[in-house]
Amino acid sequence: MRAKRGWGARALLMALVCSMVFVLPVWAEVVPLPIDDSPGMPPLSEGYQGDLVYEDPSIRVTIEQRRDYGTDYWVARITLQHPSQLRTASAAGFESQRTIDGMVLARRMRGVLSINGDYFSYNPDGFLIRQGQSYRNQPNRFRDLLLIDAKGDFHLVLQSRHDQLAGFAEGEIVNSFNFGPALVVNGERVKKFWNNGYAAHKPRQRIAIAQVEKGKLEYLAIVSAGSGFKGSNRGLTIEEFSNVVVKLGVESAYNLDGGNSTMMMFNDTYINADLADSMREISDIIYFASAYKPDGQ
Repeated sequence: MRAKRGWGARALLMALVCSMVFVLPVWAEVVPLPIDDSPGMPPLSEGYQGDLVYEDPSIRVTIEQRRDYGTDYWVARITLQHPSQLRTASAAGFESQRTIDGMVLARRMRGVLSINGDYFSYNPDGFLIRQGQSYRNQPNRFRDLLLIDAKGDFHLVLQSRHDQLAGFAEGEIVNSFNFGPALVVNGERVKKFWNNGYAAHKPRQRIAIAQVEKGKLEYLAIVSAGSGFKGSNRGLTIEEFSNVVVKLGVESAYNLDGGNSTMMMFNDTYINADLADSMREISDIIYFASAYKPDGQ
């Protein structure tokens, strides 16, 4: 009986060692991406599991369709292994006014999931940091800011001013966005929205990015249909959109450039496909990239 117990202990130890030997090489192949304008690692063709799921050792994306307020919307849930996988890119550099077809830019950057950004080239002011580089330092008090730090955490700055940014160390912020408004702050829906000239109180096609919980690399991208979609869709006001988003259980959420700028790309396909022909060119995207490097690459 003692011999059997000893063998069982040795077998258990060997199983644990074998499992560690199996796991370690997989994690070793997930490499942080450089904080620059380079693209992500190429997504694996075998990573796509049907039309609305992608998974490799560094990233998982799932997409589902829902409906509220007489409007269809899509929720993409993204889980990353490293904060560098949440990235931004522009048509021709963040000091350029050029625009581009969003699909072309998403393909260029190898995004697993890509959405449009804040159309930074439309507004000459704002607090603009992209991929760790600072381009503008002119906060606009009529705009809420989204700041994403080096840990991948979201910080929402309402009615942004210089003094509100003083607490961030140099190099702490990797990306910032100047559209807004903030929709959810500390898990609570924002109660009052500034009328900043972007049809906040009219039904429109909307898009937002959200972090589920600070300290976790889990994000949502939410895109709604608008009145131009096939079927019965009216679009959402900002207040309705914030109600939709807060019910998803996020800690922080931020509205991006909507209307005909709205884009969600997955597996080389527009999720909001009905308006693909009427989408305007955009200046920038936010994309979630793979950081998985298979053996031999």
